[in-house]
Amino acid sequence: MNIILNKKEIQKYLTTKKENILIDNILNDFFINFSPFINENEFLKTFKSDYYSYFLDKLEIDFADHDFYNLAKKYSLDKFVLLDENKYLSNEYYKRIHLNKNEFKEGDLSLNINSFNPYECFLFKDIDVLNNNYYREINNVGYFNKPFKYIEIVKKDEVWMSITPHEIETMEEDINKVKGNILVLGLGLGYFPFMSSLKKDIPHIDIIELSKEVITLFTKYLFNQFTYKEKIRIIHENALSFLKNNDLNKYDYIYIDLYHTSFDALPLYLKIKNILTYKKYDLNNALFWIEKSILAYIRRILLTLIEEIINKVDPKIYLKAKNLDDKLINYFYFSLKNKTISTKEELDNLLKDEELIKLILNFKD
Repeated sequence: MNIILNKKEIQKYLTTKKENILIDNILNDFFINFSPFINENEFLKTFKSDYYSYFLDKLEIDFADHDFYNLAKKYSLDKFVLLDENKYLSNEYYKRIHLNKNEFKEGDLSLNINSFNPYECFLFKDIDVLNNNYYREINNVGYFNKPFKYIEIVKKDEVWMSITPHEIETMEEDINKVKGNILVLGLGLGYFPFMSSLKKDIPHIDIIELSKEVITLFTKYLFNQFTYKEKIRIIHENALSFLKNNDLNKYDYIYIDLYHTSFDALPLYLKIKNILTYKKYDLNNALFWIEKSILAYIRRILLTLIEEIINKVDPKIYLKAKNLDDKLINYFYFSLKNKTISTKEELDNLLKDEELIKLILNFKD
């Protein structure tokens, strides 16, 4: 890639990438080490329900630190949202699906009722990416002021699946979009199939799930509560094998939810995009859960390559790789070798979602 754009302008993209990562790390620290253990009395009396002040205090950040204050304003860290529990409790899944005891077990998995504590904060939506501000990533953080229960599946103390506001919010747009016959990759707790099956213009849903234990837990304790069970068929199979070996054009939409985060999504995202391209399936009708976050992660990888190019890193490093991120950087290096970036508009176009998707379609691990 030949980059002749002003180096100061490029640095704004690279600084934003570093800030995006920094904000992620700060929030993860708070989510893990402080948020679940909020003392309600302290929060209300000492901090007067001011979440930003509480946040700074627990992370030992000086309230008078103007540099951090400017960063926090820039990334909306001073805007923790008090959520309305009625919005989620009125959701059809929440109204319909219940467990008659706190825990059911199947192999290494347990189906539990868990809850957010009052004032415990969490991501309740996918990120917002500000394309016109050097691809700044804004996290949407919310909390309830009373306990909020939800269903989850846990394996060895790790949450595999849950139905929280984040799942409801991040799936809403795709649920509204789908129609016709649907293929869902990943059963989870059945939220996407349940909500989709309520639509009159969806006659049939096939769900592909590899874990027998997940299928057993779902069919024993949840499926009998579904309003339109007759629309749904569960197939025990590897999702990638199913995609490779079946006619996909009988499905009007494919919904992919096989991962927990944008980081562990990357290998599956790349493989599935490649398979669907080979099978000539309409990619506009293949919907990936939290795709915005996955593409943001890919964008960070491409920006790493751009930073290496402007720093004149030895091109020989692109002939070897230690991990998938390295392989993707190497792929971008050779794919974009003849491309010239001379204006901000050209760099913005290269980094936008649509171009990132085009870029990765022929990637093979």
